Amino acid sequence: MNDLTLYNQNRHDLRPADLVLFWGTEPISYAIKLFAGGPTHSAIVRQPAIGGHDVRIIESTIEGSKNGVQTNFLGQTLANYGAGAQAAALLLKDEVRARIDWEAFYAFCGASEDRVKYDVGGLFEFILREVPIIGTRVGQEEKQNAMVCSAWAAALWSKCGLISHINWSKMRPQDLEELALYRLWVPLLGNPPISVRYNTI
Repeated sequence: MNDLTLYNQNRHDLRPADLVLFWGTEPISYAIKLFAGGPTHSAIVRQPAIGGHDVRIIESTIEGSKNGVQTNFLGQTLANYGAGAQAAALLLKDEVRARIDWEAFYAFCGASEDRVKYDVGGLFEFILREVPIIGTRVGQEEKQNAMVCSAWAAALWSKCGLISHINWSKMRPQDLEELALYRLWVPLLGNPPISVRYNTI
Protein backbone atom coordinates (compact mmCIF):
# COMPACT_ATOMS: atom_id res chain seq x y z
CA MET A 1 0.00 0.00 0.00
CA ASN A 2 1.32 3.43 -0.94
CA ASP A 3 1.94 6.23 1.56
CA LEU A 4 -0.99 8.69 1.45
CA THR A 5 0.65 11.50 3.46
CA LEU A 6 0.77 13.91 0.50
CA TYR A 7 -2.77 13.07 -0.52
CA ASN A 8 -4.12 13.59 2.98
CA GLN A 9 -2.33 16.94 3.21
CA ASN A 10 -3.78 18.20 -0.07
CA ARG A 11 -7.07 16.41 -0.71
CA HIS A 12 -9.25 19.21 0.68
CA ASP A 13 -7.93 21.53 -2.06
CA LEU A 14 -9.42 19.38 -4.82
CA ARG A 15 -12.71 20.57 -6.35
CA PRO A 16 -15.04 19.12 -8.98
CA ALA A 17 -13.66 19.22 -12.54
CA ASP A 18 -10.01 19.39 -11.38
CA LEU A 19 -7.67 17.03 -13.22
CA VAL A 20 -5.80 14.16 -11.56
CA LEU A 21 -2.81 12.65 -13.39
CA PHE A 22 -1.09 9.35 -12.66
CA TRP A 23 2.28 7.89 -13.60
CA GLY A 24 1.95 4.11 -13.35
CA THR A 25 4.53 1.36 -13.23
CA GLU A 26 2.74 -1.41 -15.13
CA PRO A 27 4.10 -2.58 -18.52
CA ILE A 28 1.40 -0.68 -20.42
CA SER A 29 2.37 2.46 -18.49
CA TYR A 30 5.98 2.09 -19.63
CA ALA A 31 4.76 1.72 -23.22
CA ILE A 32 2.76 4.94 -22.91
CA LYS A 33 5.77 6.75 -21.42
CA LEU A 34 8.02 5.43 -24.18
CA PHE A 35 5.80 6.42 -27.11
CA ALA A 36 3.77 9.34 -25.79
CA GLY A 37 5.71 10.61 -22.79
CA GLY A 38 4.15 12.25 -19.78
CA PRO A 39 1.49 10.85 -17.47
CA THR A 40 -0.05 7.43 -18.10
CA HIS A 41 -3.59 7.95 -16.80
CA SER A 42 -6.02 10.76 -16.05
CA ALA A 43 -9.21 11.25 -14.07
CA ILE A 44 -11.52 14.10 -13.15
CA VAL A 45 -12.64 15.04 -9.64
CA ARG A 46 -16.37 14.39 -9.34
CA GLN A 47 -16.94 15.03 -5.63
CA PRO A 48 -14.64 16.86 -3.18
CA ALA A 49 -13.58 15.70 0.28
CA ILE A 50 -16.59 16.74 2.35
CA GLY A 51 -16.01 16.29 6.05
CA GLY A 52 -13.93 13.18 6.54
CA HIS A 53 -14.97 11.56 3.27
CA ASP A 54 -12.60 10.64 0.46
CA VAL A 55 -12.45 12.56 -2.83
CA ARG A 56 -14.33 10.80 -5.60
CA ILE A 57 -12.96 10.73 -9.13
CA ILE A 58 -14.63 9.71 -12.34
CA GLU A 59 -12.47 7.98 -14.92
CA SER A 60 -12.49 5.65 -17.89
CA THR A 61 -10.55 2.59 -16.84
CA ILE A 62 -10.71 -1.14 -16.26
CA GLU A 63 -10.89 -1.78 -12.53
CA GLY A 64 -11.53 -5.37 -11.44
CA SER A 65 -14.70 -6.48 -13.18
CA LYS A 66 -15.73 -2.94 -14.14
CA ASN A 67 -14.88 -1.80 -17.65
CA GLY A 68 -15.38 1.82 -18.64
CA VAL A 69 -16.42 5.11 -17.05
CA GLN A 70 -16.79 4.69 -13.30
CA THR A 71 -16.59 6.63 -10.05
CA ASN A 72 -13.90 5.60 -7.56
CA PHE A 73 -12.42 6.84 -4.30
CA LEU A 74 -9.17 8.69 -5.02
CA GLY A 75 -7.47 7.75 -1.75
CA GLN A 76 -8.17 4.08 -2.31
CA THR A 77 -6.99 4.33 -5.90
CA LEU A 78 -3.72 5.98 -4.87
CA ALA A 79 -3.13 3.49 -2.05
CA ASN A 80 -3.34 0.56 -4.47
CA TYR A 81 -1.85 2.10 -7.61
CA GLY A 82 1.40 0.16 -7.42
CA ALA A 83 4.80 0.61 -5.81
CA GLY A 84 6.65 3.56 -7.28
CA ALA A 85 3.56 5.15 -8.83
CA GLN A 86 3.13 8.92 -8.79
CA ALA A 87 0.14 11.26 -8.99
CA ALA A 88 -0.69 14.96 -9.00
CA ALA A 89 -3.79 17.14 -9.06
CA LEU A 90 -3.99 20.11 -11.42
CA LEU A 91 -6.35 22.66 -9.90
CA LEU A 92 -8.33 24.81 -12.31
CA LYS A 93 -8.08 28.60 -12.34
CA ASP A 94 -11.14 30.36 -10.88
CA GLU A 95 -11.88 32.10 -14.18
CA VAL A 96 -11.70 28.76 -16.00
CA ARG A 97 -13.99 27.13 -13.44
CA ALA A 98 -16.50 29.95 -13.97
CA ARG A 99 -17.03 28.75 -17.57
CA ILE A 100 -18.30 25.33 -16.48
CA ASP A 101 -21.94 24.40 -17.05
CA TRP A 102 -22.36 22.25 -13.94
CA GLU A 103 -25.67 20.78 -15.04
CA ALA A 104 -24.01 19.57 -18.24
CA PHE A 105 -20.96 18.36 -16.27
CA TYR A 106 -22.95 16.07 -13.98
CA ALA A 107 -25.36 15.04 -16.74
CA PHE A 108 -22.47 13.79 -18.88
CA CYS A 109 -20.94 11.98 -15.88
CA GLY A 110 -24.25 10.22 -15.23
CA ALA A 111 -24.88 9.41 -18.87
CA SER A 112 -21.38 7.94 -19.30
CA GLU A 113 -21.04 5.89 -16.12
CA ASP A 114 -21.47 2.16 -16.73
CA ARG A 115 -22.29 2.93 -20.38
CA VAL A 116 -19.12 4.23 -22.04
CA LYS A 117 -16.56 1.41 -22.15
CA TYR A 118 -12.79 1.70 -21.90
CA ASP A 119 -11.44 1.76 -25.44
CA VAL A 120 -8.83 -1.01 -25.34
CA GLY A 121 -8.26 -0.81 -29.09
CA GLY A 122 -8.07 2.95 -28.78
CA LEU A 123 -5.26 2.61 -26.25
CA PHE A 124 -3.09 0.93 -28.87
CA GLU A 125 -4.18 3.48 -31.46
CA PHE A 126 -3.18 6.15 -28.95
CA ILE A 127 0.32 4.64 -28.73
CA LEU A 128 0.63 4.04 -32.48
CA ARG A 129 -0.23 7.68 -33.25
CA GLU A 130 3.23 8.57 -31.95
CA VAL A 131 4.96 6.35 -34.53
CA PRO A 132 6.19 8.38 -37.54
CA ILE A 133 4.23 7.91 -40.80
CA ILE A 134 1.95 5.22 -39.30
CA GLY A 135 0.51 7.58 -36.71
CA THR A 136 -1.21 9.89 -39.18
CA ARG A 137 -3.32 6.96 -40.43
CA VAL A 138 -4.51 5.67 -37.05
CA GLY A 139 -7.95 6.18 -35.47
CA GLN A 140 -8.87 9.80 -35.97
CA GLU A 141 -12.63 9.59 -35.37
CA GLU A 142 -14.33 10.48 -32.08
CA LYS A 143 -16.06 7.46 -30.54
CA GLN A 144 -19.11 8.01 -28.38
CA ASN A 145 -19.36 4.61 -26.68
CA ALA A 146 -15.72 3.76 -25.92
CA MET A 147 -12.93 6.10 -24.78
CA VAL A 148 -9.53 5.94 -23.14
CA CYS A 149 -9.04 7.94 -19.94
CA SER A 150 -7.84 11.21 -21.41
CA ALA A 151 -10.34 11.14 -24.29
CA TRP A 152 -13.20 10.82 -21.82
CA ALA A 153 -11.81 13.59 -19.59
CA ALA A 154 -11.52 15.87 -22.62
CA ALA A 155 -15.02 14.93 -23.77
CA LEU A 156 -16.41 15.80 -20.32
CA TRP A 157 -14.65 19.17 -20.30
CA SER A 158 -15.91 19.83 -23.83
CA LYS A 159 -19.51 18.91 -23.00
CA CYS A 160 -19.60 21.25 -20.01
CA GLY A 161 -18.06 24.22 -21.85
CA LEU A 162 -14.62 24.27 -20.29
CA ILE A 163 -12.77 23.61 -23.57
CA SER A 164 -13.82 23.62 -27.21
CA HIS A 165 -12.69 22.85 -30.76
CA ILE A 166 -10.77 19.68 -29.97
CA ASN A 167 -10.85 16.09 -31.17
CA TRP A 168 -11.07 14.41 -27.78
CA SER A 169 -10.14 11.00 -29.19
CA LYS A 170 -6.61 12.31 -29.81
CA MET A 171 -6.06 13.85 -26.37
CA ARG A 172 -3.30 12.26 -24.29
CA PRO A 173 -2.89 12.82 -20.54
CA GLN A 174 0.16 14.87 -21.56
CA ASP A 175 -2.06 17.08 -23.74
CA LEU A 176 -4.43 17.71 -20.83
CA GLU A 177 -1.46 18.70 -18.66
CA GLU A 178 -0.29 21.24 -21.22
CA LEU A 179 -3.59 23.14 -21.50
CA ALA A 180 -3.40 26.63 -19.98
CA LEU A 181 -6.18 26.05 -17.45
CA TYR A 182 -4.51 25.63 -14.09
CA ARG A 183 -3.70 27.74 -11.08
CA LEU A 184 -1.80 25.13 -9.08
CA TRP A 185 0.04 21.81 -9.39
CA VAL A 186 -0.47 19.67 -6.27
CA PRO A 187 1.51 16.44 -5.70
CA LEU A 188 -0.59 13.60 -4.31
CA LEU A 189 1.71 10.58 -4.50
CA GLY A 190 5.48 10.27 -4.85
CA ASN A 191 7.38 12.95 -6.74
CA PRO A 192 5.53 13.40 -10.04
CA PRO A 193 7.46 15.17 -12.82
CA ILE A 194 6.17 18.46 -14.20
CA SER A 195 6.29 18.79 -17.98
CA VAL A 196 8.19 21.76 -19.35
CA ARG A 197 4.99 22.54 -21.30
CA TYR A 198 2.68 22.30 -18.29
CA ASN A 199 -0.06 24.96 -18.39
CA THR A 200 1.30 26.67 -21.52
CA ILE A 201 -0.94 25.81 -24.50
